[in-house]
Amino acid sequence: MPMKLLSLVAFLILFSIFAVIGFSSALHAAPQFWTSEDDTPTPPPAPGVDTSSVPSSYLTASPTPVLAPVIKVVSPTPTPVPGLKPVDPTTAALFSVVLPGSGQVYAGDPLKGVVIAALFGVGLWQTIDNLSLQSTSGGTSGELQTVSTVKNEDLGSIAGLVTLAIYGYQIQDASDTAVEYNKKNYLTFNLGISPGQNARLAYMF
Repeated sequence: MPMKLLSLVAFLILFSIFAVIGFSSALHAAPQFWTSEDDTPTPPPAPGVDTSSVPSSYLTASPTPVLAPVIKVVSPTPTPVPGLKPVDPTTAALFSVVLPGSGQVYAGDPLKGVVIAALFGVGLWQTIDNLSLQSTSGGTSGELQTVSTVKNEDLGSIAGLVTLAIYGYQIQDASDTAVEYNKKNYLTFNLGISPGQNARLAYMF
């Protein structure tokens, strides 16, 4: 047999022997490798959550809160003073039209009525006095002539405007004074109907 062929046969035999020994060693060492203490342990499962003690309100969604309407408590109306009667604002204004200051007296404020009547009287007097005509005598060559002139037209005009303003103001003030008198003595009557929130229908006299 040639030398090369013998060498090849010897190499194959040795390779087969080593391969068998290595494979058997691997099979013998495999169980020890997978069961060794150095291997990575399997993580334990997550603990279960006990939901029996959780309130049912925690497991349901909270509803959207609804804004409650604001309830306004109306204070009771005080009892009017016995023996007092309400004052009509229209009547008070008509009294002031006829005689300045009388509407305030009728509405329960005589001091204001006297003051307004005095101011109106002084203004009217100054207006008439300054716008009145005065006669003056004069002439030439011994002839007498009578001339009529206004005493003070500018001051009379100013006094007239002031008097007119007082007259108009005291008419409106007489009506307002009557309303305040009724409110102060709880003589104002309100008939209110409230069909809903922020809605009110009232009648006052």
